[in-house]
Amino acid sequence: MKIMNASELLVIIVILIIFPAASFSQEKEEKSLELEEMVITGTKTEKLLIDVPVRTEIITSAGIEAKGATNLFEALDGMPGVRVEQQCSYCNFSIVRMQGLEAGHVQVLIDGQPTFSGLSGVYGLQQIPAANIERIEVVKGAGSALYGSSAIAGVINILTKTPTKKPVAESTVQFGEKGTNTYTVNASTSVENMDVMFTAQKNTGDIIDENNDFISDRVWTDNITLGLRATARNLAGNDLITITANTIDESRKGGLLQQADPSDPAKVIKDVWKNPFGESSEAIDTRRQEATVGYRKTFSQENELGITIAYNKNRRDATNDAFLGDYMATHDDVYPPTYLMKPYIADENIYVTDLSYSHPIGNHLLLSGFQYRRDEMEESGMYCIIEDTPELGLNTGDTYRSLSEKHADDFGVYVQDEISVREDVELVGGLRYDIHHSEDTFAGSGKVAGLDIPRVTYDESALNPRVAVMYRPTGALTIRSSIGTGFRVPYTFSEDLHLCSGSPRVFKPGGLNPERSISFNVGVDYAAEKYVASANVFRTNLADKIGFVDAPSDLKSRGYSYMWDNIGDAYTQGIELGLRSLLAKNFTLDLNFTLTDAQYGEEREDWLGTPYSSESKYIPRVPRTAGNLKLEYNPSNWNVVLDCPYTGSMYIDYFKDGEAPTEIKHTDPFVVVNARISRKLYKNISAYVGARNLFDYVQEDKRPDDAAFMWAPYIGRIGYGGIKVTWE
Repeated sequence: MKIMNASELLVIIVILIIFPAASFSQEKEEKSLELEEMVITGTKTEKLLIDVPVRTEIITSAGIEAKGATNLFEALDGMPGVRVEQQCSYCNFSIVRMQGLEAGHVQVLIDGQPTFSGLSGVYGLQQIPAANIERIEVVKGAGSALYGSSAIAGVINILTKTPTKKPVAESTVQFGEKGTNTYTVNASTSVENMDVMFTAQKNTGDIIDENNDFISDRVWTDNITLGLRATARNLAGNDLITITANTIDESRKGGLLQQADPSDPAKVIKDVWKNPFGESSEAIDTRRQEATVGYRKTFSQENELGITIAYNKNRRDATNDAFLGDYMATHDDVYPPTYLMKPYIADENIYVTDLSYSHPIGNHLLLSGFQYRRDEMEESGMYCIIEDTPELGLNTGDTYRSLSEKHADDFGVYVQDEISVREDVELVGGLRYDIHHSEDTFAGSGKVAGLDIPRVTYDESALNPRVAVMYRPTGALTIRSSIGTGFRVPYTFSEDLHLCSGSPRVFKPGGLNPERSISFNVGVDYAAEKYVASANVFRTNLADKIGFVDAPSDLKSRGYSYMWDNIGDAYTQGIELGLRSLLAKNFTLDLNFTLTDAQYGEEREDWLGTPYSSESKYIPRVPRTAGNLKLEYNPSNWNVVLDCPYTGSMYIDYFKDGEAPTEIKHTDPFVVVNARISRKLYKNISAYVGARNLFDYVQEDKRPDDAAFMWAPYIGRIGYGGIKVTWE
């Protein structure tokens, strides 16, 4: 029996959309401009989006579905001031940046809790399924006054879906080119004062070699996520208990597709990447479990008590050819014994306790809270010495296993006062005090890393205030401004060095200063009957920026390759413009544009004396301009979306073979066009087709020897189609 391929299935879905067996006619109302959405992230208290005093932007589940996003990475793409990007064609590592600052300066929350760690973030943007996202709230600018370390650039809060009052089940089957398939199931029901919801999503993708150089541009992936959420209401008066549990299980593989057989050069070995220990291959398995218990109690005077306990367990099991290549290069191309070919393993456990209490008094809404976060991590990896180091007693070809145990404790206490000064003026003042304590122990086998390396401790504290003002001179015009400070300390794992399959070889000195920042934002929103226009000016000054430098010889003798260090100051500033307009009945325009200037205080040391010293002042990977054009047309049973993110030129570092500074490239701007058409066929069935990267734009200058030399799509057009069925 012949099975249809993706192209044949897409044709059938198109026929179903255009010529349905029956037509279900339903007149749609004009789309809301979403100003009546309820948000919580800006102040940790529920507010309508139009009334929130701290500027908040949202992406709704309807918006995620309309653009065809299947995961968090795709959902965030095109949002003003936010940039999602991939690096490494061998593993497709992904990160998010905000207002010109790096991933370590963006606090990603899941249901308001900081359980999304650096280890989670390496592939987590693609692993979090769209099927379980109710909405995404983004608050830009200093967020440390509420959320502690790493909220310098702002906060991205992923709110997961909640059970519905009526029994509902929903299933989607989507097939695409190159095995780009998605399967989702959502089911929700309610019994008396209890609600239960189950979600599941499976994403797959075949390996893609876009430019036929026999190196993966998109890796092979197989990701399945499961989620369960249960709520119980009014067990002891006006209260709510919420229990959630989620699992993520993903495998991804990439690297070299084929090579000549060393024993017979005329013979070609294909699918080399399928061997996790093979040359130029990388294989990563991620297992993540999350559990949260929350309790909320509202008292007679609208006082509210909230308690949340969250747990997150991450396991990363990864291999690449770094050890294999070094070993064979130093042992006359002899393959290492199997017992040495052990993968990189990371085990991380995160514990969060959050207690908050809000109390309205007159025109004040007082909020106070306490948050404790503990991050524990164990790592191990295998390494080989590639050249003699007589002063350290090391010989070429010596092997050793690195072992690391780290933990970090963060205690934070915060207070906030929302004051309704007048009907048209609201003031928010907040303050948070944090204490950070962390300990690192690094040891290992062989001559490099002995078992007697002392424990390194790191202690810091920070006090961070924030003031925000909202002024509404007319019913349509709202002006919001905020100023606040932030801080960041390095955590147990950093994605910046692409260590997802490497070794824990980064030293954190006890005298390292935390990064400090001061940020301000001034935003203006004008909401008319059929359009909303906005402008936001931002500036962040960053002091004692933390970066990586080569470890000195005494640390190298103990197995470290890099160390964290304060490398200087930096700033980022710019303006964001946005327009959402109902151009005609059922026809909506979304348009945004961002101009960003992000620079270091001085030229970077590793580029001094090169032709690129002046360009090195610009923070890499920050587009000077960016924007997005989205057109949505939804008459009757149809929904047509054209989504066009634009990325301007930026500076990209190139390190030949990942080691020596070679070039700073000034990239060309580009536009990616995504399209999706859906139609409701019956009351409970809809079908859709779409294409990502419709016009096949691909980065031409590919240099896979530097994993970070990526700024544009590595793969071309991917067509897809699917059917969604709902039972009520």
